[in-house]
Amino acid sequence: MNGEGTKQCKKCKELINKKAKKCPHCGAKQGMPVWIIVIIVIVLIGVIAGSGDSSEKASDSNGGTSQQQEKIEYIKVTKDELDEALEGNAAAAKDTYNNKYLEISGKLATIDSDLKYISLMSSTDEWDLIGIHCTIKNNEQKELIKTLKKDQEITIKGKVTDVGEVLGYYVDIVEIVTD
Repeated sequence: MNGEGTKQCKKCKELINKKAKKCPHCGAKQGMPVWIIVIIVIVLIGVIAGSGDSSEKASDSNGGTSQQQEKIEYIKVTKDELDEALEGNAAAAKDTYNNKYLEISGKLATIDSDLKYISLMSSTDEWDLIGIHCTIKNNEQKELIKTLKKDQEITIKGKVTDVGEVLGYYVDIVEIVTD
């Protein structure tokens, strides 16, 4: 039968070297069939895509996500306090507030017509150059924002995603509280 260093060609069945990539008799390729390689690639992509960030997707025994189970501690600040921190030292403001959950009170300044974001302005300053850009995250928030008016006092609960000396603060909205 087959010797230790030989195998049968997949096409012509002649004995060939076990390491041969191509049959010397008929020229047929000896690698894995293409359909097997395609299946392996699809499975790997599925595993990689499905793994994601399991901490956000993990469910507890009650059906809630781990993010819902974790208690978020918000730092209460006003728009004016954030402005002062940024104007005093942008690096320190970034270190203090970036990636933190804040409860920010201020006046509603901008309502994006596409409902992608809103911004807050100072409750006390007439001229407000530093922005707090608040990204709207779901339809519930969009529906609430449709009922609000510019200059209305609101409180945004959210996570700061970026801080910059020119563009101000970027916040992903978790909740909007109106008075």
